[in-house]
Amino acid sequence: METEYHPSGSRTTPRYRGVTYVTPINAANEAVPVIDLADRLAGPGKMRRVGNTWVTNCLLPSHEDRSPSFVVYPETNSWYCFSCLHGGDVVELARLVWGYDERDAHVAAAMLLLDFGHEVPQRPPAWFRKQERQKATRDDIEKTRNNIRRRRLFRYLILPHVDAIEDEEERNRELDRAWSDFRRFMP
Repeated sequence: METEYHPSGSRTTPRYRGVTYVTPINAANEAVPVIDLADRLAGPGKMRRVGNTWVTNCLLPSHEDRSPSFVVYPETNSWYCFSCLHGGDVVELARLVWGYDERDAHVAAAMLLLDFGHEVPQRPPAWFRKQERQKATRDDIEKTRNNIRRRRLFRYLILPHVDAIEDEEERNRELDRAWSDFRRFMP
């Protein structure tokens, strides 16, 4: 089982790779301090300083506690909730509070940057060139998927009615007609 928080900042499994995914996450971790997001989420005056840390009640929507269990560590720009056992960086906090899936952490990071008035990093030109190179293949895959859907619909919606025709010659004529009409109707 992978734990959410590691004090050393390392993870047991690496995050998803790719410049488009990692760039907004890194930018958000550099630009937005966890204490600023936690203070905004907790509300004015709810964070309390205890030594080098700040504490408040848990900020995660799935957890309500009555005693302060949510701790922000400004020196490492991280957080941890001792009650629900979640923790991490500023992007992880935003992701959990705003309900993003782990796969959409880059979207949470981009929203975080926008919320705090920072610019979201743009995709590199290589990403656009790759999309253009792969467009023909993606279009072919989509055509194949549509053809499979069309054939399945025909098999389950039309074919049982055509198969009910007893005369073989009439059944073949009706099958050809139905298939040509169906292909025009379902591009």
